[in-house]
Amino acid sequence: MRALGAALVLLGAAGGYLLRRREQLLPVRLGRALLEDLAVLDYQIRFRRRPLPALLAGMEGLGARWLWQPLAEALERQETEGLPGCWARAAAGLPPPLDRYLAPLGAMVPAGGACLSAAIEETREELTGFLREEAARQAQQGRVTAALCLSGATLLILVLI
Repeated sequence: MRALGAALVLLGAAGGYLLRRREQLLPVRLGRALLEDLAVLDYQIRFRRRPLPALLAGMEGLGARWLWQPLAEALERQETEGLPGCWARAAAGLPPPLDRYLAPLGAMVPAGGACLSAAIEETREELTGFLREEAARQAQQGRVTAALCLSGATLLILVLI
């Protein structure tokens, strides 16, 4: 019976670790998805001259759920704030610091052309730097989280025994 209880406590600790880890990695996963989406956005607008609403309708994945769908919904409502305001509101729903990186692009999208391409490229470089730093930080944070979950479970098992 004690072994079963210990196994259940350890399984609970492992589940807690996995949930916490998934929560911590959301900005990294979302940043990677947005990095790819920005490259597609640049290509589709600059070279294929595809309109933004049609482009937003075709976006899928994590970036679409967090940024592109809210932007498309705001544009459909056609509120008085226009594209820059809709973009700023959609970017505000992103986890920090992704919101700070993507918010300035809203003012550049209506201009299009080389100006938009340069802004997208600069944003992609900032996102790449963030992802590099965050991946290193998350590796260290993952070890700390695993150690805390394991030590907490071990302490609980010792107290219960």
